[in-house]
Amino acid sequence: MTRQEYLNRPLIKDVITMDKLIENICSACHCGKCKAQRYLDSEIQNLRELRDTGELRYDDLEAACSNLGVDFDCTEYFATALSLS
Repeated sequence: MTRQEYLNRPLIKDVITMDKLIENICSACHCGKCKAQRYLDSEIQNLRELRDTGELRYDDLEAACSNLGVDFDCTEYFATALSLS
């Protein structure tokens, strides 16, 4: 299984996949998939930097959702993405 497939698999019922998250970002930001992917990658990078300096809080996951215009339900996606890197 590739990293992409791993990120796209639902961990538990109703957990959002990366593809669905990209679609939601596209809808919220009125942008294409490539730009939405860049926005998502940027938020994940910001969260990694906070994690690596020991400053990551749950509020930061919610802020990433807010910055991308998606529901706070997506915090699970970010938590999973951080655990893989």
